Amino acid sequence: MNWIDYIKAELFPEDYLIIIEAIGLENTIKLAQALPSVYFYLKSPDKLFKPAKIKYILESYKKSGPKKPFNPRRMALETGLSIREVYDIIKERKAFNSVNK
Repeated sequence: MNWIDYIKAELFPEDYLIIIEAIGLENTIKLAQALPSVYFYLKSPDKLFKPAKIKYILESYKKSGPKKPFNPRRMALETGLSIREVYDIIKERKAFNSVNK
């Protein structure tokens, strides 16, 4: 046993309790040790993950064809974006590609 074994969740401030609930006590301790005295801001998941969602949609669109049609509704459900956003992503990519040809 070492001193870390004496760390209990109830010893942490409220903000840390939210982190402990999300990733567990052990990972919170690792995070605190890796980033001592570092203040950081976590972006909204919508903003943080949107580039990956866009890439996923564009790759799915690129792979689509007559035997495997692109389904905007399915893409919207999978990514949590609206159907309109899915269409806009495809439209923007088409416009970009036509300008850069």
